[in-house]
Amino acid sequence: MNKTFGLLAAAIIFLASGCNEQKFIKDADGTEHKIIRNSNGKKAVAGDFMEMNITAKYKDSVLFSSLQSSQPRFIPFDTVQMPPYFKEVHEGDSLVIRQSTDSLIKSGQAAPFMKKGEYVVQTFKIVKLFPSKEAADSVAKTFEAAAKIYNSKKTEDRIEKEIATDDSLVKADDKIIQDYMAKNNLKGTKTKWGTYVVIDTAGTGPMITNKDVAVVNYTGRTFNDSTFDSNTNPKFGHPEPLYVDMSEYRVIPGWIDGLKLMQKGSVGKIIVPSYLAYGKNGAPPRVAPNSNLVFDIKVTDIVDQEAYQKEQEKEQQQMMQQRQMMEQMQRQMQQQQQQQQQQKNQPPSGK
Repeated sequence: MNKTFGLLAAAIIFLASGCNEQKFIKDADGTEHKIIRNSNGKKAVAGDFMEMNITAKYKDSVLFSSLQSSQPRFIPFDTVQMPPYFKEVHEGDSLVIRQSTDSLIKSGQAAPFMKKGEYVVQTFKIVKLFPSKEAADSVAKTFEAAAKIYNSKKTEDRIEKEIATDDSLVKADDKIIQDYMAKNNLKGTKTKWGTYVVIDTAGTGPMITNKDVAVVNYTGRTFNDSTFDSNTNPKFGHPEPLYVDMSEYRVIPGWIDGLKLMQKGSVGKIIVPSYLAYGKNGAPPRVAPNSNLVFDIKVTDIVDQEAYQKEQEKEQQQMMQQRQMMEQMQRQMQQQQQQQQQQKNQPPSGK
């Protein structure tokens, strides 16, 4: 099977009465496929974008489902990159791909729990065809909020499971943090997960929630007072305010955990245990493994998702403009070098 899709997954098991269903067709590499046809659907053509629901199952276990995560895939219809059996799909079709675990084990792509003589069944449901990327992007945006909620909940469940199963580390980190706070005469509030929040200057308004985007100035330090990152110290090269989308875990979990005890205008410290920071791997070379960390935090603003998206688009446009300027400068330099080389190669004019 074309590795572009690999074990990407496969869409819902699609049951439809009265549909034109093929038998499985075996390909040269041993992969089997069939199409559950929607006879009324428009045929996909070059330039289309497909909205797909994808699910993968092994026996009775769901390995992946875009339906569960509220994240359908929006994929260009590209017959060069896709396996050949995608060439004849229509809107509403379901393409079912069955791959033997024997071949996956042989190629080293099988999960440890997979046994010989079984199958991974992948289904790609072509929900809708769009004539352009812009049309597909417009629909894709409607799924973003639900997908964020799902992914955030999934991350939080994983974190809480890890906390519950590593009680010795949690207790050890908590003892180190309490000793650090006592030594530095700090008093703060402990969260459910074990982050401590020290408020030096209270903010105003409601506490930050997972629906907000916090705009933050920060400096991160280790417990030996070594600064490893900051957006207020020019030497670290990123002096812009940091936008923290509380619905996504793009920062360490301890930040999301601690910021929920702060408000717009809050100034204080978030003291993060190692398991909610960079964990056993650390962030070399500045943060050693299993490091508890302290962040000096100022919440300069709280914005909604719409304002955050506009800020992201603005940053992307600035990056694109900078890239275009660099490319233009490189072209000008190359042209100058070519002209200089041509002048060197010209024979001297006679008198």
